[in-house]
Amino acid sequence: MQVVRSPDNDYDRVSLCNEHLPRAAHHLMIIDVSDALSAHQAHFLKIHISGLLRDASINDRFSIFVLDERYSGLSEPVIELCKPPSAVDADMLTSNRVFIERLYSERFATPLEQAIASVVTSGEQKESPIYEALSDVAALRRIDPRAGDVRLTIVSDMIQNSRAGSVFDAGPKAIENLPLVNLRGVRTWVFWLDREKYKRFQTEELASSWEDYLASVSRFEQIERVRN
Repeated sequence: MQVVRSPDNDYDRVSLCNEHLPRAAHHLMIIDVSDALSAHQAHFLKIHISGLLRDASINDRFSIFVLDERYSGLSEPVIELCKPPSAVDADMLTSNRVFIERLYSERFATPLEQAIASVVTSGEQKESPIYEALSDVAALRRIDPRAGDVRLTIVSDMIQNSRAGSVFDAGPKAIENLPLVNLRGVRTWVFWLDREKYKRFQTEELASSWEDYLASVSRFEQIERVRN
């Protein structure tokens, strides 16, 4: 009875988050669906997320969003789950390893994989409100305050296109003129999706503008380009 009621087993039935355990990291991901991902880009994203799941600690939170032209910013979470223990983490004497592995697979790993698959095959959008999505992360309090490390990954062609600014109209200066948002303490990565039709816009100058902007509002790490 003590094992069943222990804080280690007090998981939320929906999110699988345990508020009695520490949370080492919060992984936020914003995926730009203004254009469909190529087969290579979709595969790259799947491999990246599989690596995150493997290396994450128990009770780490995963939140996946898309750029949503309906709200001109961040969507509601496509999925938001915390990593439960897997069979590898289970105590052989006090735990049902088959049950734990089934919970991990059916309630955590599989739903995340299905969410990613649905996102990368979604339809195209006219707007690409990257700045607005970053602003929403802060304004809508999407960051878990209990997480020791907050990691935000932007998966996008980085062609900002909204009322706040458009690369199509102003080039890299559209990024330089964006208002600042408060993402202090958040580590940011960009997986830059190369797109043949935007080749003349996806310049080194645009990359530099995004690097400067993200470094001014967050703990910017790097831009990694993903071929089409």
